[in-house]
Amino acid sequence: MKTQTETETHSSTRSSNRRATLPRGSRSPAVLRNVVRRWWFWTLIIVLTAVVVVHAFLAIWVRDYVNRKLSEIPGYRAHVAAVTLHLWRGAYQIHGLDIKKTDGKVPVPFFAAPLIDFSVQWRALIFERAFVGNIEINRPEINLVNGSSEETRQAPVDAPWAQKVKQLFPLKINRFAVHDGEVRYRDFSHTPKVNMWVDRVQMVATNLTNSKKLSKSLIADLRVEGRPLGVGDVRSQISLDPYAAKPTFAFNLELREMPLVKLNDFSKAYGHFTFDAGTLKVAMEASANNGAYRGYIEPVFDHMSIFNPAKEDNPITAVWEAILEGVTRIVRNHPKDRFGTKVPFAGTFDHPNPEILTTVFNAFRNAFVKAFQGELPAGNKLPKVEPEKKQ
Repeated sequence: MKTQTETETHSSTRSSNRRATLPRGSRSPAVLRNVVRRWWFWTLIIVLTAVVVVHAFLAIWVRDYVNRKLSEIPGYRAHVAAVTLHLWRGAYQIHGLDIKKTDGKVPVPFFAAPLIDFSVQWRALIFERAFVGNIEINRPEINLVNGSSEETRQAPVDAPWAQKVKQLFPLKINRFAVHDGEVRYRDFSHTPKVNMWVDRVQMVATNLTNSKKLSKSLIADLRVEGRPLGVGDVRSQISLDPYAAKPTFAFNLELREMPLVKLNDFSKAYGHFTFDAGTLKVAMEASANNGAYRGYIEPVFDHMSIFNPAKEDNPITAVWEAILEGVTRIVRNHPKDRFGTKVPFAGTFDHPNPEILTTVFNAFRNAFVKAFQGELPAGNKLPKVEPEKKQ
């Protein structure tokens, strides 16, 4: 017979074996109860709750601050739908920005963008000790409106907007980018109404802080490309000294084959004629230093046709188009069926000096000497921009 001690030992062993064979999940409630009783658990819960509440209220405060600052521009009202904070990367995002003119009769917003991102350049901050940041704008739309009076016009307001951007983002802006933007020129005061646009605008500007800590030079670089009127292709490159007292830059632009009929609303409204066929190419180069500038623009019209009796009901317009067609036929390079010229310009920003006679001479030169190409020279490079010496 087993003694009492042996019986108790066997019972204890069986109990231990049963506990050892219990599923792991059956022990979790006990572990959870132990965790809940710890002081650090409730401290963590309180801290996380406080962070969530502060983050939510801070985003609302930033949104109201942005709305208030942008609406301080005279004659304009701004509205921001929401603001998202990304504290771990030192950034915040503005959603649904819409800026409208309030003291006039302009039916389209001045500026709208579904998303704007302001962020800190951590690499520059950590390695260069430079307090600079980035601005990224996604799918913005800007409407420049011309009109017969101040109430019907809408154009950029340089100084006030620059001040407001500084208040919204106090760091120096070193990189500025636009993704899939759209710029429109409108005129509702003419018949037909003018609506010219460039969409798919991609722009990147770097080294705007003008600092050798962040770049090998003190010159900012700006590159832009877009699609004018939904069919063309335009590209531009700019080098400039952003902190020069007077404009200091080098600039080039090239517009490739664009059907002239796309310009008919513009030519009808301002020139009282329309194109029947043809394509347009444009090349442009310019530079400025110490307030003086010089450069040229070279427009080229290939296979251009204006006059078509079948399309005009107004006899006065038909006569005017016939005159334009005749003049451009006389000064046209017939082997290439090309009308073009080169328009040089030089002077100062205070006293522009257009060279009209040279422009006319170049039209005859295109016709009888050598046709212009409407393209930038192969391998063309921007002239070197010398930054203004800082005191």
